[in-house]
Amino acid sequence: MNKGVFNNIDSILNEGIDFDYINRTVSYNPSHEENVDTSIKNNPTKDESIVPGVQVWSIFKRKRGLQGDGNPLIYALKGEGWTFRTEEDRLAIEQQFDAIATKFAKLYKIGITVLIPSSNELNHHIAERVLSKSKQGKLMYGYILKLTTEEVYNIVLDFNSKFRKIYKDDFNNAFIKLCGYLEKMNKEKEGSFSRHLVSDSKMRDALDFTFQVSKDSFAKYANQINGQNILILDDTISRGQSIKDACKIITECYAPKSITVLTLLSKLY
Repeated sequence: MNKGVFNNIDSILNEGIDFDYINRTVSYNPSHEENVDTSIKNNPTKDESIVPGVQVWSIFKRKRGLQGDGNPLIYALKGEGWTFRTEEDRLAIEQQFDAIATKFAKLYKIGITVLIPSSNELNHHIAERVLSKSKQGKLMYGYILKLTTEEVYNIVLDFNSKFRKIYKDDFNNAFIKLCGYLEKMNKEKEGSFSRHLVSDSKMRDALDFTFQVSKDSFAKYANQINGQNILILDDTISRGQSIKDACKIITECYAPKSITVLTLLSKLY
């Protein structure tokens, strides 16, 4: 790849991603905008349909194509079963990320920044890159936490739980099925609840909770959140439920001036 291209990002018009499912590698392709559109001219994208009253921005646009849904890029960035074809491919994608983050910072005057989930290393990387573009940003670490499987277990058993109301005629069978999902999370996620591992769509909707506010942070951050502009960061949008949960828990606990969301990958177009 010609390294001179990195010195003039405005000259780059078409940038997409290729996936090699045999070797499980991700590569940058400046000749198209397929799979994941990483072009500077088309990004960031904005969606106001996911959470009412909240602008959801995305650095890269995830596109429906012959090679899948764009998620291998996230897996490569996280080091989960996928890698970049070469270091140059990784650097090219990172450069696009950097340039689009600069555009976003000009569009949005960043305030308090919240990570979801706080333990996600990729989210920390996104935060560092975006916040480096603005003097207004301030990172709030460890504020929103994922529920544990044990906490979800206890919530579901509550007599007033949404889960019981939805499965009122077949609670025992549904609960047994849920326990199977929770056991899988105990093995794969070290006891952290993950709605993505619940393959039953009806059951996912019945579990209308994902996060909790850290007890140590509840009072500590009140003065920093109330009346302030809040930016929520996440890596990708699947069904948008995590974003909805995060916005809900913040507005239930505090009174922010506004909430904006920024993800690395958009919903699937």
